[in-house]
Amino acid sequence: MRKRVFDGSGLLGLLLCLCLCAGCAAPPAEAAGIPDEPDVQQEQDVEPETQSKPESETLRANEPEPEMGAEPKPEPAPEPEPEPEPLPLEGHIICLDPGHCVTEEAGKGYREPVSPLSDETKPRYLSGTSGATLTEEQLNLQVGLKLRDALTELGAEVVMTREVSEISLPNTERCRIANESGADVHIHIHADGSESEKAHGVSVLIPDGDLLGTPSIVEESARLGELMVNRVCETTGAKNRGTVPRSDLTGLNFSEIPSVFIEMGFMTNPEEDALLSSGEYQDKIVAGMAESLLDWYGVER
Repeated sequence: MRKRVFDGSGLLGLLLCLCLCAGCAAPPAEAAGIPDEPDVQQEQDVEPETQSKPESETLRANEPEPEMGAEPKPEPAPEPEPEPEPLPLEGHIICLDPGHCVTEEAGKGYREPVSPLSDETKPRYLSGTSGATLTEEQLNLQVGLKLRDALTELGAEVVMTREVSEISLPNTERCRIANESGADVHIHIHADGSESEKAHGVSVLIPDGDLLGTPSIVEESARLGELMVNRVCETTGAKNRGTVPRSDLTGLNFSEIPSVFIEMGFMTNPEEDALLSSGEYQDKIVAGMAESLLDWYGVER
């Protein structure tokens, strides 16, 4: 009997054919449910849509769109600040001369001329009168400084011949200061004295006579003198002694601008002296003098 020998090469070829057929029939990866590999580079380049925008962009986005062709409205101009009202005595210059002074030259025989038109002379320094608590020099300075402050508040420029007690200041020098200052008026501040304790009241001395260096000052000086004595007596209640023309005073004869001497009261009268040394009474004197200057300048109020 003849034996059959198995040939393995035929079986191997059959298996190879089956594998090839199976590969051709397999579905693609998408059909089989196998996910694709993600595109890593694309994910990195795209920012998340949920990223917040800057606040300024959000505000601009909410603003209404301007109408086409419409011109922007200009901002209204700010209203100008109202200019302050000018002060009553603004632009005016007033020279104040608190009478007398404290100087070592007093009592040494120095003299000064009475007038630029005369050779007559008089003592250069006089001590003035005095009361129980103040000398006339001290009283004159106290009132002068208060009047300076009051007139400054009213807008005036005030020139002082002195602001201290100890100074050597002749009457001719006081007039030079006033004449060269550009002042409108020169006011000498004094107090009175008498051998009689009963004498009292307020007076104003005004320029007069043939010894005046500038006669044209008479009319305006007299007008101011009348206003001043009336106003001070109104505010203080003192006796009105009126105006007194004088031709022997250096302070009037050398003045080139209207000039007056106020005699505020008698320091030799005990009752009036007590008033003159009172700050409250001094304020009344100052108020009356300031009012008279407002009247003289014609200030409406």
